[in-house]
Amino acid sequence: MKNFYPFFLFMILFPLTGNAQVTLTQSVDPVNVTDGGVACWSNTTGEYRENSFFRSYNLADFGVVGDFNITNVQYGQGSADDGKVITLNIYTASSLNLATATLTLVESTTHISSAADDISLVSVPMTATVPANSIIAFEVMAGDSGAATGQTYFPGINDAGQNAPSYLEATACGITAPADTAGVSAASQYVMNVIGNDALSIDEFGLKSVSIFPNPVMDELKIHISDATRINTIEIYSITGQIIFKRTYSNSLDVSNLKAGIYMLKINTDNGSVSKKMVKS
Repeated sequence: MKNFYPFFLFMILFPLTGNAQVTLTQSVDPVNVTDGGVACWSNTTGEYRENSFFRSYNLADFGVVGDFNITNVQYGQGSADDGKVITLNIYTASSLNLATATLTLVESTTHISSAADDISLVSVPMTATVPANSIIAFEVMAGDSGAATGQTYFPGINDAGQNAPSYLEATACGITAPADTAGVSAASQYVMNVIGNDALSIDEFGLKSVSIFPNPVMDELKIHISDATRINTIEIYSITGQIIFKRTYSNSLDVSNLKAGIYMLKINTDNGSVSKKMVKS
C-alpha cells in the first residue's frame, strides 16, 4: 500500500474543491494502457468464453464520507473486436477480497467495443448512487461468444503497479469465482476506474453562502450565513463517514469534546445542503 498514501492524503486534505470529482482507482497509473491481459478463449478455434474482470474500492480509503454519486466508469481495452458487447456492473461488496465477498448489484450498463480503442482507456457514462461507507466492486464482463469468432475482448493493463489485486472470473477455464490475477498471470493489472462525487462534498447553493471560523478550531466554532437562507440542522461527520452528532441550528457549536482531527460539517438549509471541512486542533 506504500504507493497509495500520497493520493489518500491529498483526498483528506482537499476534499472540498467545488464539485470536484473523485477517482476510485487501484492503479498507480490510472490513465495509460500499455498492453492487453489474458482472457479465457481458444487461440486454436478463436472461440471466446465469458470473462469477468473485477476491481474493488473502499470508499473510506479515498476520503469519501457521504453517498458516492457515480458519473462514469473507465476501463482499459487491450484489444477488442468491433461490435463486442461489454457489460459494466457496479456492486456493493461485503469485503475488498472479491474471492470471498458477497456482491449486490447496484447498476449496470453496456458498451459496444470498437477496435479503434485498442490500447486505450474507455470511458462510459453511468449514473448510480452507492451508500456511504460501502465497498464498491466494478466488473467489466465480456460475454460468451459461443462458436462465433471475431468476438473477443482482452483487458487493458499496465505494469506501473497496483494498490490492491485485480480479479478474474472465467468459468469455462475453471475459474469459477473471482480470483486474484497474481495467481493467474503476471500481466493482469487491470486499469479500471470509477468516477463520481462525494455527496457530502457537494455545495448545492454556493460555498460562499456559508462560512465557519475559526478553522482550525479548538473549543467554539462560529457559523455565519451571508444571506437570508435559514439553517435548519447541522451535522458533524468523521472522515470515515460516521455521524458524530446532529444539532438544530445555532450560530456556534461547542466542539471542545471532539478529538483532534479532520471532520466534515454538513449544514442543512431551506435551499439545500453545504459541506465544509473542519479541523479540530
